[in-house]
Amino acid sequence: MKNSNKLMSAFLALIFIASTAKANEGGYDWLKQRLDASKAYTVAVLEAMPEDDYSFKPNDNQRTFAAQAYHIVYSIDYFHRALSNGGNAQWAPGDENSKSKKELIEWANAKFDEINKFILEQESNDGLTAGVVSYLDHNSHHRGQIVTYLRMKGIAPPQYR
Repeated sequence: MKNSNKLMSAFLALIFIASTAKANEGGYDWLKQRLDASKAYTVAVLEAMPEDDYSFKPNDNQRTFAAQAYHIVYSIDYFHRALSNGGNAQWAPGDENSKSKKELIEWANAKFDEINKFILEQESNDGLTAGVVSYLDHNSHHRGQIVTYLRMKGIAPPQYR
């Protein structure tokens, strides 16, 4: 029994070392699945709200669903510009209610593809990793808000990925 526990401990240690070594090989390939899932889930949430309800907002102090979606997508563009320019990027989102559902989904797909490609092409470093974590966290925060909008309209949100 003791040898079995030692063998299992050694095996788990080897898996841990291999998984951390892969993450430290110099790139962000280890993030590909998470980046793809974030895109797919965010787009699925955007698709779940009927176009007629894109103007919905829970109260006067909150953004409409369309404005939240716009903010998410504009933020992807902002983070891409900031990550590729040492943290420097201008924030000038424009009219957050200016795009239709179709336009927002097309824009989201394009911006996700651009930032994901950029991230996966980079050599890892602490500053960039911190920026990527902030980007993913920001996206998750606002996506969670619009999932709540779906629930308020009686729409079951897509299954989390």
